Amino acid sequence: MMQQYSKIVLLSLLFQTEVFGTGGYDNGSAVGKGNLQLDFTLNPADVVEYGQSYITWNYGFTDTIGFHGYVSHEAKGTNQVYYGLKYTFLTNDTLDLSTAVGFRHRKSETHIYLPQLLYTYKLPKNYDIGGSVVHVYDLTDSMSLGTTFDMALRIPFTLPWLNKYLSSTKLAIGAFRNASGHTYPTYSIDVKF
Repeated sequence: MMQQYSKIVLLSLLFQTEVFGTGGYDNGSAVGKGNLQLDFTLNPADVVEYGQSYITWNYGFTDTIGFHGYVSHEAKGTNQVYYGLKYTFLTNDTLDLSTAVGFRHRKSETHIYLPQLLYTYKLPKNYDIGGSVVHVYDLTDSMSLGTTFDMALRIPFTLPWLNKYLSSTKLAIGAFRNASGHTYPTYSIDVKF
């Protein structure tokens, strides 16, 4: 049953014209040298008024350093892009921790995300809990916007017909609290190549 559902979800994401993005922003795990991870979230036709459609990427330059970021479209019409470098400084059987620095362009403003703490707590059977704590500083107006919090449970699933192209697939279900203090439910489909 889960395999049939996962095929339907993935196909609907792949064939939408408005696919821009991801739901759970990022986590503390490195993707590894030469690997690419994409996370997708879709808010079709902006049906959820506070929602976003976006894609998050993570590309490993080395086993511990990667280029990560996202592009998104908010339901209220604002588009944004974030890009930065991520460094994974702790990896063991239970926990991965990373830090990152990057820039977001939203409306006519530029923000820096610094400091950032990204985490992945590893659970049995390849499940995990991941997320981030990120301070957002507005470089344009020289002021702190506050801290964001993101947490998601990531549930592994398989797509046998794509196994030769993918190293893992997960459904992430979580919550995001923005710098203004509003909390929203999130979801994403996480695909690692």
